[in-house]
Amino acid sequence: MNETVALKNQTLRKLNRLRYQGGHSPAAEAHRDFQRRQADSQDPTLQHAWLKSMNKVLEEIDDVLKIVPTKSPIRFLDLGCCPGGFTSYILAKNPNARGAGISLPVENGGHACLLSQAQLDRFDLHWADMTRFQLGAVLIDDPALQDLPIEPENFDLVLIDGHPLRTSDSPRLSKAFDLLSDRLLISQLLIGLAAARMGSTIILKASKPERLVTSQLMFLMDLLCADVRTWKPVCIHSTRDTFYVVGKGFGLRRSPDFMGHKARVMAGLMDLWVQLSYHNGQGRRLNSHDLDFIVDAATLKEVYAPRLQQLSEHIWVAQSQSLQGWQAAQASGF
Repeated sequence: MNETVALKNQTLRKLNRLRYQGGHSPAAEAHRDFQRRQADSQDPTLQHAWLKSMNKVLEEIDDVLKIVPTKSPIRFLDLGCCPGGFTSYILAKNPNARGAGISLPVENGGHACLLSQAQLDRFDLHWADMTRFQLGAVLIDDPALQDLPIEPENFDLVLIDGHPLRTSDSPRLSKAFDLLSDRLLISQLLIGLAAARMGSTIILKASKPERLVTSQLMFLMDLLCADVRTWKPVCIHSTRDTFYVVGKGFGLRRSPDFMGHKARVMAGLMDLWVQLSYHNGQGRRLNSHDLDFIVDAATLKEVYAPRLQQLSEHIWVAQSQSLQGWQAAQASGF
């Protein structure tokens, strides 16, 4: 679902021109394919490289936004955790940190766990497909579904960073891949929001702030968290559309009805998860009105646009500069 919010922003217009100019070049496509292989491959060498890359991503976010304490006890949840980049960073920085994670089993195409035994002593790893938990408002009669293996409202830091693994020859043309991508997004949101305790920090990977669904999720973070920032790690995300939304103080925003807001959001997400999973017996993709229970497109454009641009401007600038540098290097033969 690629619908966008109509924003009058010069930086975004410039970025869109750069995306169009370089998006279909053989060099750009080769670079994207390499990053996809690194993110999805079960090759041990590539998985070690991916662990190091993701470790560096969280280090960069932490350097800027200060999300991982050095000594204070912290309990974290890492969704889509293997091979273990985010988790290894947290456990190395804070000797009093303990965590849990959910990751797709290796036999289903997931990454191996590359954490050391010493790290695993402070980390509970659950092998599971995050889209196959009982995430509806009522129990669903489906033997493939499992109970969620984590306690609700039990984590100080929640990392929502899982992505569907591209295991077919033509993943972008695969209807099943698109269905899984949408279902995984909503599944992770349900798990993460349920797991976060009052005052916690939530980190959410997203793509293109101007996309309707991304804007709606940024609005949601502003609704539920006291302090929301964004960051685009340059170590691997500089030319890509992806970035991170960081919400601190979950439930501490000056709102008279946080619990009511959260309950309505969770109910809407649960109903949507059922639709995405079981509509007409096979599930369906997200459509442009599915997240209107959070905020609709008209409100985003007419009311939230200034805040959306405040959160997005530096992301667009960083990507524009990186694409300019990339395209200049390619033109020079590098």
